[in-house]
Amino acid sequence: MNAKENREQIIRDAKSGLILDAARKIFSEKGFHETKLEEIAVMAGFSKATLYNYYTDKESIFINLAESEFEKLFKDIVNNSNPQAKFINILEKNIKTMLYFFGEHFAFMLTTSDFRKSDTQLSAECHEKRHEFFKRVFLKLIDSLADMVSLARKHGEFSCEIEDKVIAGYIATLVRDVVFKWKIRGKDVNIDSEIRNIMTFISHGLNIKS
Repeated sequence: MNAKENREQIIRDAKSGLILDAARKIFSEKGFHETKLEEIAVMAGFSKATLYNYYTDKESIFINLAESEFEKLFKDIVNNSNPQAKFINILEKNIKTMLYFFGEHFAFMLTTSDFRKSDTQLSAECHEKRHEFFKRVFLKLIDSLADMVSLARKHGEFSCEIEDKVIAGYIATLVRDVVFKWKIRGKDVNIDSEIRNIMTFISHGLNIKS
């Protein structure tokens, strides 16, 4: 990439970022289905025609935004890894990271749920795009947690015959169910209390050594 192409890419990335920032605000306020492309364009400071130079439709904006947000979570989970630390401490730190992430992005997470709802007006291709996105995110989360579980097993820190990825799936599901409960109650929960409950359940289930 030459200097001119590099400058153009920097400008393009900056404008794309403005669109995603605007989309995050509007999606959080109005939900996926009620948000219009015109509203995103206006808040970003562009025309609707300019917006189409960066994203083909509202779904592509949402998926790019959601992937960007979840990448931050995956990065934090990786950064929490420490081969010298005890499994129980890393596990608690990662559960705390996940719950505080979802708590901080609660309004946007509700939009994610809204995005997942079936819409008969959407094409089969759009439904497939949604399915693949959430499958990709969930599997990446499972892989991140499974690496942590696998390392702990090698160190003999817990006693359980269940496969690493299955354990990781159980952990992710517990966290997901807490977020679902937030949706029902309007996030009227104590995050630290939820962390303690999850840790107690997992510690007994895996027979984690202190």
